[in-house]
Amino acid sequence: MTATATPASTRGSATLAHSPPPPRTTSEETADAELQQCIVAALRAMIDHVELTVVETTTSDGTVSVMLEHDNVRCVLVVSAQVPRHSLSPRELQIARLVADGATNRAIASSLEISPWTVSTHMRRIFAKLDVSSRAEMVAQFFGA
Repeated sequence: MTATATPASTRGSATLAHSPPPPRTTSEETADAELQQCIVAALRAMIDHVELTVVETTTSDGTVSVMLEHDNVRCVLVVSAQVPRHSLSPRELQIARLVADGATNRAIASSLEISPWTVSTHMRRIFAKLDVSSRAEMVAQFFGA
């Protein structure tokens, strides 16, 4: 596993960089791999359980949640009925993802080779479809952040 450092700030004359994490030991990597295997096995068992039985769900504020547990792994799934993912066009979804990554309208326009005005138009439509009034609210509602 490798990590890349990104500038903490790109404004002004100086940029700040994060130092790389210390190298991982073989025992840490082995423990991480074993943990991942345990989680994957538990998730597979949970899927099998859901396919074979009726699970107890909780409904609240337009969302449905279910808690699954296998061995020492607990998983809570929350499904929002308010915002179907297909409600945004592919371009709107692309722009929403860039916003979630922290891109400004100007940066989005540059990377997609469209005008900032077009980005603003897409943003207005996204806000209307999701019934939100800010970028942070949009990201939180659509991507569950």
